[in-house]
Amino acid sequence: MTSALTGLMMLTGAAQAASGGTVILSQQECGYIMVNLGGGSQALLKLIRGEAPRPGDRVDSESALQVREFADFTNRRDQQEITVWVDMIDRSSHRALGRYGQYCN
Repeated sequence: MTSALTGLMMLTGAAQAASGGTVILSQQECGYIMVNLGGGSQALLKLIRGEAPRPGDRVDSESALQVREFADFTNRRDQQEITVWVDMIDRSSHRALGRYGQYCN
């Protein structure tokens, strides 16, 4: 039953992902961050408030991520807080990487 509910949530775009990950791509000028959530999933996040973390930084959130919602993260490197808009969570990373390229190149 649980896996069926999780599958349904993923299909509707309301899937919750891990509450943290490692920054893969980040540019302050661009305003977008790509985070590896583990398990093959990546999140594309729009930076709303705070300084962009560096690639390799670990960021954590107290709540689960949801697509098209705001989220607050803490960067473990410097304990700085950032607020982001969760643009997308992609299980294959191809779509998230492509969209990052559109936004940041």
